[in-house]
Amino acid sequence: MPTGGLLMCFDSSMTAAFETHRARLGDGAIYNGLWMMSTSAELATIGAATGFDYVCLDMQHGYIRPTDIVRLSDAIRAHGPALVTARVAANRFTEIGMLADAGIEAVIVPLIDSVADAEAAVRALDYPSRGGDRSWGATADILTGSVRDSRAERPLLFVMIETAEALASVEEICTVPGVDGIYVGPADLAFAVGAVPGRPNDAHAEALLRIRSAADAAGIVPGIHCADGAEAKLREEQGFRFITSASDIGAAARALRQDLDTARA
Repeated sequence: MPTGGLLMCFDSSMTAAFETHRARLGDGAIYNGLWMMSTSAELATIGAATGFDYVCLDMQHGYIRPTDIVRLSDAIRAHGPALVTARVAANRFTEIGMLADAGIEAVIVPLIDSVADAEAAVRALDYPSRGGDRSWGATADILTGSVRDSRAERPLLFVMIETAEALASVEEICTVPGVDGIYVGPADLAFAVGAVPGRPNDAHAEALLRIRSAADAAGIVPGIHCADGAEAKLREEQGFRFITSASDIGAAARALRQDLDTARA
């Protein structure tokens, strides 16, 4: 029936693109991603057109805010099949639900220290019919005029393992129903095990192995943040599969410096 001038077309299936991402990750595919810290739609377009498997919008340490989400998501989707991903600033119910309503396909939640924290993130994404607390909001679908009955659907959920508390409970966190993957913040993890970001020690290497092994044992996707492609390749060899391989501002800074150095040589 018409509501607000739009025809409500209820369809319980996910989009074909999202189904493909979920299936590929479930089958063990390696995903290389671009990390977006700026609000540049042009850089989001370049990332999607380049062929990254996902593009993540960083609302925690980046400059991206809720008002940027739809514009940047549209830029990504218009130029490639990348999984549209976002990291919230904190494990807060309202922020997580806002991303789901905006059509984000995978949500990364930082600073998950315990099973209770992971369960709270799951409840923020799941509808009551699945045991969660989320209310139904079709904001993104209303924009396109096709509202789906998505009560059985929700974005993929990656919880971040980056503290001493999280490391101590990682095996239990990985088995929380509704958690689709983990995402390691290696810099904060370094602090947690007595290392310095960029200068890992044996304890850091052992922590990464423990986290990746816990994810594998639970049948969820092991993910990690990397500064560049060389580090990403190393993490792939270590068994990680959802791997940030570049950042927009980092890659731009390196390319600009290289061109300037070449010009001045």
